[in-house]
Amino acid sequence: MSAPTGILRDTIAERRNRGVEMDGLGRILASETNVSDLLAYFTEEDPSPWVELIGKAPARVIREGRASTAKRADLLLQDESGATVGAVEVKLGHHLSQEQSDWYTTTFEADVPLLLASLDPVDERVELPDPRWSALLLSDLMGRWTGSSVHEVAVLAASVTAILTAWSTQVAAVSTGMGGRAEEPLATISDPFLGRVLTRALVPGVRSEGAEAVYTGVTSGGGNPLLAAWRTFRNRPSEHCVIAEVRWQPEHQNMVLRFGVDVDGTGREAREAAWQLATTLDSAIRADEFAAHLHEIDPERAELLVLAKRSGRPTAKGDWGEIVQKGFERGDGSRYNPGFHRDGDTRFEASLRIDTTRATGPDVVALLGHALAYLREREERA
Repeated sequence: MSAPTGILRDTIAERRNRGVEMDGLGRILASETNVSDLLAYFTEEDPSPWVELIGKAPARVIREGRASTAKRADLLLQDESGATVGAVEVKLGHHLSQEQSDWYTTTFEADVPLLLASLDPVDERVELPDPRWSALLLSDLMGRWTGSSVHEVAVLAASVTAILTAWSTQVAAVSTGMGGRAEEPLATISDPFLGRVLTRALVPGVRSEGAEAVYTGVTSGGGNPLLAAWRTFRNRPSEHCVIAEVRWQPEHQNMVLRFGVDVDGTGREAREAAWQLATTLDSAIRADEFAAHLHEIDPERAELLVLAKRSGRPTAKGDWGEIVQKGFERGDGSRYNPGFHRDGDTRFEASLRIDTTRATGPDVVALLGHALAYLREREERA
């Protein structure tokens, strides 16, 4: 028995009217594991939508199948004999790494379709490292079950699809724009989960702006979205880097841009190198200096910076040279401050805010790129 069209229409309309509020079903979907579980459930109840994608309806679906190694595929689709006829990787904003792709392509036979189902669109020319992969939006994949003859599946698929579609639309609107319109400001996103999805969606752009390494995650303790980028100096060891990062609290509409120096290492030698870099670039690792530089090269984006008329750094306290000698220990925070925002004892930064009511995803990408290039150039002139 097919699901009544009116029920599906009402379900989708209700979801759209709620927008992207993180309600109960939304919280369930904010997990790749849960999305994969739902996809497996839909397949168990009605495998027919897979015919258009892999050429046949699978007889069996396995969640996190080990295949022949310790690694796992999100979903394995098998025929009656147990042979794999499709492998699916689900991504909620994460990007497929070369290592992951290599595992799939070496684990499964060449005739097994490999499907990447993602929340945000994938540029197949850049982000799919092997032509065996096919990419599709999670909302499009889940939407194939809205016409299922299994009533419960059709109704649930309609609700799931509406939420995933709303999420994809909002992330795309902020990161790339929609329907020929300009990108929307960061302030249109207020949920930390969608903030994390957006920062991951910006990774390719940050790399294209000159970052040699990019990390997305969450801040320690707060769980807020974090997007960090590094670039090496031309004439220094590879462990000595410029760093630029944004720390975002979407629910409070607060995004902080930090920029400075970072040395990858531990011990006295790393601390000495980091402190030498910070003191060499002391006059450059300042919010006001960076803002003045930005007014010259990109005045429109310079206007997106808030509270950029001061150093953007805390007041120094104690003799940081003592920390360089012994390392930062518990309790030292009350007596020592290097005069920079710090992360451990080998990263020193200045900080300023980004106006989220005006700044968009591409603006964040550009600001990170500008900050990396700015400090790299200043070090070469020092």
